[in-house]
Amino acid sequence: MLRSSSTRSGDVLVIEPRQYGQQALQEYLLLDYVQRLETRKFGHRAVHIHLSRLKPFHRRDYHIRVATNTFESYVKLYVGRIFVLTNNDLLFIWKDKSIADVEPAVDTLRYLFRDDPLAQDQSEETGFCTWYNLNTEFQEFLLLCQHMNERARKIQQSAMAQDSSDLLQPINADNLAQLEDTIHSADLSEHIRQQPVCVFGKGEGRELHPVFDEFFVSIADLRNAIMPSIDLASNRWLFQHMTEVLDKRMLNYLCKRTFRTHASSFSLNLNLATLTSKDFERFDEIVRQKWPGNVIIELNQVDLFSNLETYLNVRDDFQARGYRILIDNLTVEALSFVDRKSLKADFIKVAWSQEMTDNVIRKKYKELDTLVQSSGRERVILCRCDSATAIKFGQSLGITLFQGRYIDNMIARQRAAKRAAKRPV
Repeated sequence: MLRSSSTRSGDVLVIEPRQYGQQALQEYLLLDYVQRLETRKFGHRAVHIHLSRLKPFHRRDYHIRVATNTFESYVKLYVGRIFVLTNNDLLFIWKDKSIADVEPAVDTLRYLFRDDPLAQDQSEETGFCTWYNLNTEFQEFLLLCQHMNERARKIQQSAMAQDSSDLLQPINADNLAQLEDTIHSADLSEHIRQQPVCVFGKGEGRELHPVFDEFFVSIADLRNAIMPSIDLASNRWLFQHMTEVLDKRMLNYLCKRTFRTHASSFSLNLNLATLTSKDFERFDEIVRQKWPGNVIIELNQVDLFSNLETYLNVRDDFQARGYRILIDNLTVEALSFVDRKSLKADFIKVAWSQEMTDNVIRKKYKELDTLVQSSGRERVILCRCDSATAIKFGQSLGITLFQGRYIDNMIARQRAAKRAAKRPV
């Protein structure tokens, strides 16, 4: 492929992943965009990343989100547009930068999927990606887009046959504005939850001891209270904007209220962007500097990898100021992507699911055990524990820190027993 190089920045437009029903297919939006490029195609290039060729284990929603977010900074810098197709392929189109400028993003994805044979396949026909210089290959690329649109339209027709009358309405800019107004005026304390992360003590009683308490806003309760018919998470970008608004309300709440914790430390689930805000600096001055224990910042792994440069810039400073960092919302599959030690995070959270005991996970048990060991068994938290099975599975891997409803119930019974023991006979 021919390569050239120049520099230009432009507006950001990230096309959201596929939505069936009334919403336009990504392939339709892609074809429309490419057709409009025909008279101004010079300087444009494209890369088609064939995630649909990955093994099924590497094509879960988590992997697609991480892959898409890898290109976010390139979209902003290179007048780019990214499309997530019906089959989970990614197609990125940009202007006035060479293919060499975008190769680092593709190399990052190759590394993320390094355990899949496709990542090592350099073939244009069967490999990981295909590059296009639209100066010379526009017609070939246009035919590809037409073919993909026709294929996706047939899939959509089949999907639309399902009854969608009970589905929630997707969030949009209008109801997001309404939601923001409500969040600013609502009593947020009704939706703030506090949940401990605990360790089992030694001895016969195996009493639970809180290590830290997590403060978070229950999105489900918030939706049910103010917008029961809206799916707040249907659009990733609008949802993230909403959570950044919630971050600020949470920080302001903690600055103004006297709150209690059962442990000496507590954690907050925040966006990376919030950490550089004035609201956070105010929280740091009013709350954190006077807090006797640790304050732990929980960062969603998708947010972290989408803004890795920001994370690397703030991490050391925050840890020097006494904060601890936790990478949240990991699946079992994600453990192979996240190296806690190289990221210099203090903890990671892995979400429990019943699938962990099925045959697939059992076959990968040794690999999972190795991943937990390399992360540091005492640094891994198994969250969303809703049964004794979850606890036993975690303990079989040497995990010592647990969080979830089952733990909440155990703590409640434990405290009730202590209160009963103190009552006079």
